[in-house]
Amino acid sequence: MPRTFRGFNGEAVLYPDRVEITRALSARIGGAKSSVIPFPQLVKVMSKPPTRRLNGWVYLATDADPAHLRYWADPPKTRIGGNPQAIVYTWWQRGIQAEFIAAVAEVWQEPSQRPTGAPSEDSQQGS
Repeated sequence: MPRTFRGFNGEAVLYPDRVEITRALSARIGGAKSSVIPFPQLVKVMSKPPTRRLNGWVYLATDADPAHLRYWADPPKTRIGGNPQAIVYTWWQRGIQAEFIAAVAEVWQEPSQRPTGAPSEDSQQGS
């Protein structure tokens, strides 16, 4: 059952095998793109909580993405608001942001934390 987490510039829909980020109309007009991040490609979940003065964000990083995001930077892929794999949360959405981070952590583990030699779910289903 997919779970939806609405942010300032769009919403993130969490599935068992991926996260789909769809953009709000205003973000699409501004050039932001939607994206799909399969969990096998995800290497790190980076986030910054919102404050009363600045929005927070969650960035789902893959190997091919920039290592750091900034509020104002060029090229667009390094900007938080313009990155297709980042979603922005306001101060009033801080609870939703925390729920989203916890839900992603529940479904996905960083590659460095995965047990080595453990059978995958696919191999267990075939038995």
